[in-house]
Amino acid sequence: MHRITNTHWRLRKNAHTVSRGAAQHPGSPLPPEGSPFSVTDQFSEVAAVDDCFFDVVVVGGGPVGLLLAAELRTAGSSVLLVERRSEVDATVKAGVLGPLAVEALERRGLRGQLAEVEQERFRQAMRTAAAAAGVSDPELLPKSAVRFGPTNHFAGLEYLEPARVKGSQRRRMAVDQRALELILADHARRLGADIRREHELTGLHQDGDGVTASVRSPGGQLEIRCAFLVGCDGGHSSVRKLLGIDFVGTGATLTGRQAVVELADPAALRLGWHRTDQGMLAYGLGVNRVFTVEFTGPPAAKDEPVTLAEMQDSMRRTSGVDVELLSVKAPTRFTDNARQAAEYRRGRVFLAGDAAHVHPPFGAQGLNVGLLDAVNLGWKLGAAVAGWAPDGLLDSYAAERHPAGRRLMDSTRAQTALMRPDAQTGALRDLFARLMRFDDVNEHLWNLLTGLDERYDLGDEHPLVGSLCPNWKLLLRESGPRETGPEDTGLATDVAELMRGGRGLLLDLTGAPPVGWSQHVDTVRVVPDTSGLDVGGTEAASYAELQATSALLLRPDGCIAWAGTPGDGSSPQVSLLDALRRWFGATV
Repeated sequence: MHRITNTHWRLRKNAHTVSRGAAQHPGSPLPPEGSPFSVTDQFSEVAAVDDCFFDVVVVGGGPVGLLLAAELRTAGSSVLLVERRSEVDATVKAGVLGPLAVEALERRGLRGQLAEVEQERFRQAMRTAAAAAGVSDPELLPKSAVRFGPTNHFAGLEYLEPARVKGSQRRRMAVDQRALELILADHARRLGADIRREHELTGLHQDGDGVTASVRSPGGQLEIRCAFLVGCDGGHSSVRKLLGIDFVGTGATLTGRQAVVELADPAALRLGWHRTDQGMLAYGLGVNRVFTVEFTGPPAAKDEPVTLAEMQDSMRRTSGVDVELLSVKAPTRFTDNARQAAEYRRGRVFLAGDAAHVHPPFGAQGLNVGLLDAVNLGWKLGAAVAGWAPDGLLDSYAAERHPAGRRLMDSTRAQTALMRPDAQTGALRDLFARLMRFDDVNEHLWNLLTGLDERYDLGDEHPLVGSLCPNWKLLLRESGPRETGPEDTGLATDVAELMRGGRGLLLDLTGAPPVGWSQHVDTVRVVPDTSGLDVGGTEAASYAELQATSALLLRPDGCIAWAGTPGDGSSPQVSLLDALRRWFGATV
């Protein structure tokens, strides 16, 4: 049995130090960009030295684990990520990023890469639609002929209109999970995360000083010591099972299937979501993606690969059309199993993503909730590792994210109920569809799906406190009163650019803020950049909220931790100094 040792890590930790906002390669060798992970050679080097320690071990190399590893590296922590699979999972999974996840990734400089993926996906959809229509130039296609990305729906009812919702500029992006994993893996590697595939957690033991993880690797069994360990290892989480944490919820009542298919007759199926007497079918969610739901109980052979014949039969049953498939790519099954971990933390071990909550994949919510788990936990663990975490900071992870997981399960259960093929559900579904035409219902459901209305309970009644900050456009200014005109303002920027380094941010819109937290919080004087803003549009309401404040304190995860308004001296709101101490510890 090999033990990874402190001697080796001391040499590497200095090389892994990341300056604010910079992406540094680690000192130890990493695989070339775009290549498979060279795990055996790296571990043989480590195993040759005695006694090593990582600040955090992340178990699971999906999007949540990769983002968490990157967040920890941004905070300056040494990170080892272990993943039992040898390569990225190719099965069809989430196809869209919600606005809060997009903004979280934008704060780390990834918006450009996400946009490239989305644009290529659109071009591919155009090419596919043109080929199906026998048109040589995709630009000649009518818009109705192209289905690009998941639709704005609730339970397959395609009546949601985000353009009618306040803050509708906070858009989703059509980025599939596999592409996201590749982006995040590259991001984490560039920051210095140690990523090891074909390494499986087999045991763990924690004490007052840290955690010992037992890992099976291609080179043998390893014992790895760390200060904290996080399970991001999916719905069948080994970490959760080893801890004995209850996974409470409801079991499976349906079998769902999804895949990217090639139809012999692409016009045989109508685009969109369709409920029939046999279940649900959605076609054209992205490029030839098909999604079926049958309420016949859980799959009989859940561990067997999904065949072309199985997918074709399910499509025929749910559509009532005798479709013929020529090929099937990345097929997978799912159920409506919905469960949540009773605890998100036990001692020095945490759960995030599907390890903490599972649900049916309706509404493209699960990936986004998991990514927000990662950004919530990452900076807090980083603070604990660095020694400046105030009391209660690590406990706030479960307090804030457990309710988000519960909302996720309730939302997907409600959608499942509205998809059932019986007559009673049909009547309820018709009523629900009519209700969705009302602005208040439309806004409520959109915010439920995206999480835009969610606020962490921070004990402050200000409407902005506890929410995740939008990417407001701003103008930097050096001095001058609030009424200073555009001619006295400086460079254009936005919230994401100002938070690139993963630190706290104090946006000062009027006066001089307190000093003393510069080691963890950046302070900038700004005014909202409302140039080009449609004063009658939904985006204007968001900027009006910003303009009504004198200052905002943002945590590294983008959460608004404090908001000041003119005249705060006599206000019952939590003071800025108290908020700084609560989230960033004592001043130095």
